[in-house]
Amino acid sequence: IEKSKSDKFDCQIRILQNGLKALLVSDPEAENSSAALGVNVGSFIDLPDEMGLAHFCEHLLFMGTEKYPSENEYEEYLSKNGGSDNAYTTGDKTVFYFNVNNDAFEGAVDRFAQFFICPLFNEGSVEREINAIDSEFSKNKNSDIWRFTHLFKTELNKDCPFSKFSTGNKQTLNQPDIRDRLLKMYKKYYSSEIMNLVLYSQLPMDNLIKLTEDLFTLVPKRENFSMPKYDQVKSYDQNNLGFLYKIIPVKDEDSIKFIWYLPFCDNYYARPLNFLSSLFGHEGENR
Repeated sequence: IEKSKSDKFDCQIRILQNGLKALLVSDPEAENSSAALGVNVGSFIDLPDEMGLAHFCEHLLFMGTEKYPSENEYEEYLSKNGGSDNAYTTGDKTVFYFNVNNDAFEGAVDRFAQFFICPLFNEGSVEREINAIDSEFSKNKNSDIWRFTHLFKTELNKDCPFSKFSTGNKQTLNQPDIRDRLLKMYKKYYSSEIMNLVLYSQLPMDNLIKLTEDLFTLVPKRENFSMPKYDQVKSYDQNNLGFLYKIIPVKDEDSIKFIWYLPFCDNYYARPLNFLSSLFGHEGENR
């Protein structure tokens, strides 16, 4: 890891036996501790008749584990120890994170790790979390960003993964076998080899290494796992390019957006398009 001379952090990258990658940061001056874990799959893996399933999985992972079966154990532990947490699902990844007081960090990491080791996907939580997702969807109806995004998706080729209804709602998720579908998806895609972990704490590096290895080596590595491909169907063709859309916003504002369709980039995690967008938006001399 390349660091500046003024960087006091002790950092290490560890790749566990199950393939999980961990960045560990020991900061003796940390005011509190935090952790994040990203899984490199998201709503792009949803099937046409189960839109929002990856998002639903994100919600239900919080609802108890074999080691900590109480539905509110994780949230209550963080709350009692000055912490908070959240998660989000995008097309190609799902990310979970929290922060907590330093002296409660090891207990929080233990509870956090169980999401990916032995979640219960509690049946009693299914209906309530579907309602929670439906509430999110309803709230987003009055957001211009979300309205534009959904219009944008409807114009894509229907078989490309980018066109999927990523959040889901009651209509897409309220199915008799939705929990069975969720378990099948989790056991297929939540594999340790596509997970990335970050731990940041006051703890000495040796303690962070032990904590990581003791807990996260228990995350299952799925047999015959295959990373899904997202470029099999083009998002655009001659039938849906070259259009001007006029949208009436909820807010009283005027804006214009230009969108270019570019071929799929295998190295998209390096964000090469960020360089182009920075050049387009540069406001320096002779721009």
